[in-house]
Amino acid sequence: MNIRPIDLARRLGVGTTTLRGYEERGLVPPVPRSPSGYRSYDSSHVAYFICVRAMLPAFDLTFIAAVLQEVQAGRIDAALWKANQAQADLWHELQIYDKTVDILLDRSWQPDSSSRMSIGEISAATGIPVTTIRYWEKAGLITPERNSHNGYRIYTDAHMRQILTLNAIKLSVRTHRLKHFFQTMQQTYAAFDFTNYASIEAFLEQIRGQLNRMNRLQIRSISALDKLCQQVEIGVFEPFKPG
Repeated sequence: MNIRPIDLARRLGVGTTTLRGYEERGLVPPVPRSPSGYRSYDSSHVAYFICVRAMLPAFDLTFIAAVLQEVQAGRIDAALWKANQAQADLWHELQIYDKTVDILLDRSWQPDSSSRMSIGEISAATGIPVTTIRYWEKAGLITPERNSHNGYRIYTDAHMRQILTLNAIKLSVRTHRLKHFFQTMQQTYAAFDFTNYASIEAFLEQIRGQLNRMNRLQIRSISALDKLCQQVEIGVFEPFKPG
């Protein structure tokens, strides 16, 4: 069955330019052309496009492309493991969140003035990757102490609380514009009142809600991916129904 781009676009509620953009990114199998040069979609393309639209609330196009290119190559398990890794990453973020709650809402918490940690140790203590900590340092968000003998970075308990707080702020920042992103993190941290427990609790509850919503969105997206994978494996796709 040959499906016109305009009919498919209407069915998905997008423009034909959007379909072409997905095609150029490799999100769908190669699309044949008619003798006159027009694109001619079939039910397999429809299945991929539907999956893309279902995954977009939870994942960016780069991730979706990586997953769906595995599906197109017949590497179904590889595609599903990539999706599983995304869930594992979100679970890891939840564990970091729990550590943040324990520290920020503990009214008796006091930094150990004798604590001295390497960047690897502070990474292990917080769950934040070394690369992220270094990135935040370069952006001016973190200023570690330096060993006077060898110049190595030294992190303290105070840095641990700062890193966990910055990570929480990162989760609450919605913009993807890099400069504005770091400015927002800096401004929010500068205004952060570690003694206002009611405000901190509300802030953390908002983040927990965001994590819960993202978990639901990812599960729905992976469900759509699994449906596509099943169709690809048996080579039978649902018939196209114009919108």
